[in-house]
Amino acid sequence: MMSQSAKLKAACTPGLRVAIELGGLNDKAPSIVLGGYPSKYVLLKEPMVHPNDKAIWSEYLYPGNEATVRYIFEGVASGFKTTIIKLINSPDKILFLKYPKRIETYNLRRHKRINCFLEAEVMIGKQKSLAIVEDLSSSGCGITYLKDESSIFPEIGDDVKIFCPYFIEDNNEFIPCKVQRATKDTRKIALGLTFDKPSPEILIKIQDYVATVLQHST
Repeated sequence: MMSQSAKLKAACTPGLRVAIELGGLNDKAPSIVLGGYPSKYVLLKEPMVHPNDKAIWSEYLYPGNEATVRYIFEGVASGFKTTIIKLINSPDKILFLKYPKRIETYNLRRHKRINCFLEAEVMIGKQKSLAIVEDLSSSGCGITYLKDESSIFPEIGDDVKIFCPYFIEDNNEFIPCKVQRATKDTRKIALGLTFDKPSPEILIKIQDYVATVLQHST
């Protein structure tokens, strides 16, 4: 188990993809860690938002505003709360965040799995098939799709991709997965998948969806 000092060091890893949420703004945006200085600050690229949203985001990128940063490091969901020090515009737009006191982590495999019925698309090699997500957690999902003579039956460990409009807005973006279970009958193929390093923004949407379903089922 990583110590807090190791977790804090990992949060400053250059190139680490993160999702950032600002106080007062009900939205999240991806960014990339540029580095950091222990006990002083963490450096991020300016949050990557749609051009139409830049004006509203700039209103909340002020010194002292709260920020929540979430990311995946070595298969573990992690995050921290902090405040903005400053956004500089030259020589590049860089966001200075106050160095966090603590990193919160949790193993994705501990998350509960929910039953669901979500339309999706699975891509195996170059073959795409309409599918249904029948169960879901923050670490993976179970899907089924109809079987025909041309259907590819993947093996355990194979890479597949799934598209689910509930969690992805870009039609060209897929969630990378690995096959953990594969069964078939005369009508359909069923796969048990684990997510393989999904982007933080997609993972957050999945986490929020699972949490909402669990909250309303209790």
